[in-house]
Amino acid sequence: MEGEWERKRETLEHYDRLALIYDSLYGEEQSIKIGLALRNLKVKNGDLLLDIGCGTGILMEFVMPIIKHYVGLDLAKKTLKVAAERSRRLKVKSKVSLIRADADHLPFRSGSFSIIFALTLLQNMPEPSRTLVEILRVAKEKSQIVITGLKKNFTKKEFDELVCRIWRDHTFFEAPGSKDFIVVIKVKDK
Repeated sequence: MEGEWERKRETLEHYDRLALIYDSLYGEEQSIKIGLALRNLKVKNGDLLLDIGCGTGILMEFVMPIIKHYVGLDLAKKTLKVAAERSRRLKVKSKVSLIRADADHLPFRSGSFSIIFALTLLQNMPEPSRTLVEILRVAKEKSQIVITGLKKNFTKKEFDELVCRIWRDHTFFEAPGSKDFIVVIKVKDK
């Protein structure tokens, strides 16, 4: 357990160091992933969206006009400050909740969210399969989940097998030139 928290602390310190320049380094790449994922989802006005590992809140730019409420969760304090500034700049602060918490211990009731994003998260988690179980716990029936994994950390087979441990039924994408595998899951029954 101690090694697990050491790894998480190193990850949050890394993202806090990058907080002010993250968007300029990775914003375009993240935007491409988000765009591809959204083309494969049905997002509705009443959706409550959870963005696990939200970082600077880039996803907000894409979903705020169409969802009911955005919940961004991250361990890194400085990236959450950048996300808060983004919500103010977009004038959507009243529809945004930002929470500092661990993706392996989500502080929400089971079956709370209709859409869940976990972009560039799993490679930072000590036990990604445990993180996926926790994501499933907070998903509503008939929810939609988007998960990505960096190709430098997973082979296609490893990533697909990891996701298959939790969800057999999923759609697998590889965007041309993308550094990530992208999976879209439509939760039928829990």
